[in-house]
Amino acid sequence: MANGRGMGRQTGGRMGGKGLGPSGECVCPGCGYRMPHARGSPCYSQKCPKCGANMTR
Repeated sequence: MANGRGMGRQTGGRMGGKGLGPSGECVCPGCGYRMPHARGSPCYSQKCPKCGANMTR
């Protein structure tokens, strides 16, 4: 009989983040411009070079 430990899936990484990893792209929600995601630099801290909006993952 299970006692409840180890019986679920953990979502999120440290501090509850999504932890999408170092690869992928940053996408501009305004104009759709895409650029490679730079490791250690969150997409939301980047500005779109075309329209100036904050990028998203």
